[in-house]
Amino acid sequence: MRLRNLLVLSLAATGCLYEQQAVRAEPSIEGPPPAPSAEAPPPSYDPEQAYQVDPPPPPAGAEVASEAVFYERLSPYGYWTFVAPYGRVWVPSVGYGWRPYYYGQWVLTDWGWTFVSDDPWGWAAYHYGRWNFGVGVGWYWVPGRVWGPAWVNWRYGAGYVTWCPLAPPGVVFGYRHPAWVAVSEQHFTRPISAVAVPSQRTYGVVNQAQPLTGPHATVGRGGSFGPPVAGVARATGQQIRPIAAAQAVRPRPAVTGANPSPGASMRSPRARERSDRDAVRPAAPRAGQGWRASPPPQPGAVAPRSSPGGSTGSAPRAAPPANAGSAPRAAPPSSGGGSRGGAPHATSPRSQ
Repeated sequence: MRLRNLLVLSLAATGCLYEQQAVRAEPSIEGPPPAPSAEAPPPSYDPEQAYQVDPPPPPAGAEVASEAVFYERLSPYGYWTFVAPYGRVWVPSVGYGWRPYYYGQWVLTDWGWTFVSDDPWGWAAYHYGRWNFGVGVGWYWVPGRVWGPAWVNWRYGAGYVTWCPLAPPGVVFGYRHPAWVAVSEQHFTRPISAVAVPSQRTYGVVNQAQPLTGPHATVGRGGSFGPPVAGVARATGQQIRPIAAAQAVRPRPAVTGANPSPGASMRSPRARERSDRDAVRPAAPRAGQGWRASPPPQPGAVAPRSSPGGSTGSAPRAAPPANAGSAPRAAPPSSGGGSRGGAPHATSPRSQ
């Protein structure tokens, strides 16, 4: 033992040390590569599939099982509120002077004369339900479940075609009400807002025309709804052939998220746009009273500003006729097929 220690010390003095046992490297182990995983790799990100797409609106001619189909689709273009006794109704975001069945045109389809609108909500509000005008609300739409080419009341004659929206049962629009629209028969197939009779003359035209009856006043898939096709063809000088309603009325998917931009495709005027004939802002009519034009603002007063979102808290309202001196009165509901006080009874042969 002592001899071994002396040997170690002597080797250390020379600067040389030797390991008693060599260290061998780890042996390399070669084998087949691992088998591929049974799980499929995650799919690549597709932005088109990242958002849930709402189903398209119901096609032309289809009835809906529930009014809920309208709620989210129409919300970007107006607001929903409650009006007794109709319940939930929709108020469009439009400017003063707007009225239903005015910004669009008539096209003959297999259902008869069909209203075609460029508004993205036209597939609903012009082919289901009824329109009415309320104090403090303005024009509002009452949803319905039955599809129709247009829910309007027709009058025809003396070279003109006139119509107004069908109101809920028991409500009548008098001849002087701005709900009535009139066009010359020779211009019936053109865009309405470009050829409509000025509002101050509409009453005389509506008063001279006669109500359409029978198949021409019946909403249904008979192809006869609206003014006689032969008369319109003679007046316009056109050869008019019907097309499929689904071809004329092409539903557009509703805009989701924020309200549409002012540059969205909207033929109806927004709150900032006004027609030259319909620039007078009316006061809300009261029971037993006619239309009254609002007084001009006083010097230095700030005029209320309207916006598509309704920032002033007031709903859009239709403009009165230009001859506001003769204030119209809403005609009382009439019973039967006749009219009272020279006003038609706004009813439809088919209930919604």
